[in-house]
Amino acid sequence: MISKADVIVIGSGGLGAATAYYLSIHKGISVALLDKHDIGSQTSPRAAGMVSCVRKSDLMISLIKDACRKIEAFTEETGQPLDWVHSGSLKIARRPQDAEVIKTDFERGRRMGLDVELISPEQANRLNPFMKPTGVKAAIRIGDDRYFDPAQVAIGFARAAAARGATLLPKTDVLTVNISAGKVIGVTTAKGTIEGPVVVDAAGAWTRQVAEASGVRVPLVPTRQQLIVTEPLDGARADLPMVRIMDAAVYTRPCQGGFLWGVYEETPRFFDMLSLGASFDVKDMPLDIEVLRSAAIEVKDQLPILQTAKVREFRGGIPTVTADGHHILGPAPGTTGFHFASGCNVAGLSISPAIGEALATWIVDGKPSIDLSPMSVTRFEDQSWSESQLEREAAWQYRHFYGAV
Repeated sequence: MISKADVIVIGSGGLGAATAYYLSIHKGISVALLDKHDIGSQTSPRAAGMVSCVRKSDLMISLIKDACRKIEAFTEETGQPLDWVHSGSLKIARRPQDAEVIKTDFERGRRMGLDVELISPEQANRLNPFMKPTGVKAAIRIGDDRYFDPAQVAIGFARAAAARGATLLPKTDVLTVNISAGKVIGVTTAKGTIEGPVVVDAAGAWTRQVAEASGVRVPLVPTRQQLIVTEPLDGARADLPMVRIMDAAVYTRPCQGGFLWGVYEETPRFFDMLSLGASFDVKDMPLDIEVLRSAAIEVKDQLPILQTAKVREFRGGIPTVTADGHHILGPAPGTTGFHFASGCNVAGLSISPAIGEALATWIVDGKPSIDLSPMSVTRFEDQSWSESQLEREAAWQYRHFYGAV
């Protein structure tokens, strides 16, 4: 146990570990990376590991392009392994209104320099024969998209941070962030106190617990995300493009000779982490395979393989979802030294290299290298969210991650 650090990062998922790594690069800055569980052990390794480059804003596209470059250079830069495949993806519309969204995606992607192409349902089928053209109104090929092994990212960043002098403190539960006269002065953990002027709340599903124990309000909801990894299948090559079906919110990608697939549920299950108890681990989250079986039926005309493929692994995580579908990043208002890296909206791991570097720069230099004000928690200051309102808005954002209307 240490007694002091210049920056204390709470939570060692993708966002927290990446922030700790990029802070550790700066000489003279001592970094402590804390987690109530093992390092990099909670939601991040249970993610899908899919990188989606066509996002809803220019800012998000700029960040994900930067993240792609960092994913490609991950092993060279950090010295840690990261298996990734540049497969591209297919985004599929089955309704006229979703076809209009695809046109907008194409125009935005082309303007932002992405490799995008509007293609026919038959062309989509030729690119990935498991995706049948029946009922498809429109499709876009996104050549920049890729996928990676989600289990390697957070732990890789954490180990790389440790190699550069950061202190890793697993199984160290933060009880409160200590604030005096509006300034962070450290944290109290179950193992003792660590003094420090800067804290990053990257606690994932526990973000609200950490913040609210210190009197800081943050409007996000821990949300169940479930996925299946199938047994190996004939013809399931690693380079087949990923598939996203918009209105059904179903996604799939190649995985270890079969497919990984999941769904953004229409009525997602939310969690009050405080009520789950201090010893709760994400691996113990209650799962419901019937949700995925229903989703497989919903896309049976386009992805019939999902109904027949045998299940090898069924897992889930607890990402955090916000009322507007955007991350919460940067300083908390009214408290000097308190920063957020959360509100991942089921897309945090893929973008964590870019966000981690941006937040580290923000902390060290006093401003980020790119304008991140749209992600500031201050955007919610004028709205008094009831829990039911927050959950209602978060549920909509979760289901409509692909921009379907």
